[in-house]
Amino acid sequence: MSLDSLTDTDNALLATAGVSSVTSPKHAAAPGIRPRPAILTTSQLGMAPSGDPVTDHRHLQRFLDDIATDRVVGVIEAGHWLVHRKLRLHDGLRLHGQGMTNTVIEARPEDWLEDRYILMHLDVGDILHESGVVLSDFCLIGADKRASDNGPLLRLEGVSDFLIERVRCEDASSYGIFVTGYGMGDFTNDIHSDFWNSTHRGVIRQCRVLRGQVGIGCEGGAQNVLIMANHTDGQALHGFRLASAYDTQLIANSAINTRNAYWIDRHDGIHVLHNVASQVERGCVYGGFHQKRDGRISRGLWITGNRFTSSAATITDAYHGDADKFTRVVKIKDNVLEGGHVRLLWSRQVDIQGNDGDGRNAIITSHEVSGFIGNNFLRLRNTSDAVMDLGRNIDAIDPAAR
Repeated sequence: MSLDSLTDTDNALLATAGVSSVTSPKHAAAPGIRPRPAILTTSQLGMAPSGDPVTDHRHLQRFLDDIATDRVVGVIEAGHWLVHRKLRLHDGLRLHGQGMTNTVIEARPEDWLEDRYILMHLDVGDILHESGVVLSDFCLIGADKRASDNGPLLRLEGVSDFLIERVRCEDASSYGIFVTGYGMGDFTNDIHSDFWNSTHRGVIRQCRVLRGQVGIGCEGGAQNVLIMANHTDGQALHGFRLASAYDTQLIANSAINTRNAYWIDRHDGIHVLHNVASQVERGCVYGGFHQKRDGRISRGLWITGNRFTSSAATITDAYHGDADKFTRVVKIKDNVLEGGHVRLLWSRQVDIQGNDGDGRNAIITSHEVSGFIGNNFLRLRNTSDAVMDLGRNIDAIDPAAR
């Protein structure tokens, strides 16, 4: 489409959005030709929520296609939009709403016409996405209220340099936000590159995910992802799930009312720092690569400065572990733990220091575990012979006496 016909209200709209309308000298228009705007809004194309999911879907998909083609920033303005099928995203997309509670895109159960419950999807054909994607300031509401594992609400795959911020997701079928390095299901890999580990350098921050099976997660070797200051609530399985991710950080997130707050498997270089969890069965659960089947091992896991309140284990490596599926070099330090034990069965070269308990929990290690333990306000139980006790491990101070 051509943008030359847009009116002089562009500058006012851009000022309202907080973005300058000035074009760069390189792309400045010749005298007498209207410059290309930096932002395109739904109202500029005559679009507004209609109350009809077919009409709204048609308008929103056209809007996504137009802003991707013209390489401009798109703003879906405030309102309650309805859709009856998946919205397809594009490489290089810059899409914003006007707030998590203001711009709402909903798939109602009575309207949904697809077997899968993916509401927004950046999928991969025969090329990877290298131009980056930015999504912010809107709300997605899914059609599957039963969390029956028929697709994530928002999915990005095979993409580099992405940002997802202040996106609210409710009632996902599986994940609320799912970033992966590869396709699954009936996907055929015709890409002439290493598709595993093909998603790099991303940020997911200040998002909220309510209900569904899993809140926020990465898979397929997604690498260098920062997951920061997000909140999950009411998931059936996990608040945050890294099924296979490398050099990824979980920082300052919160998870409540779920089975496992932070679930990690087949990982390398993961840092779980300064997060909180409450009303959960387990705070942090991790597994690892299988040394024989995968030809590698997981290493470099830091679990530091977190506050976990759980009904079962606060930190454990008991996810599908055995002598060939373990993590090496695990630092569990300076956490505040309430309710459950630190229970390790398979980890090697652990360093467990400076953790505080509530008087009900302990550090328990099996005979497979090796490393150092010391200076914790937690008692030791069933200590492995391969673990060196550095001393100064004591029962936690009675909370009433603090």
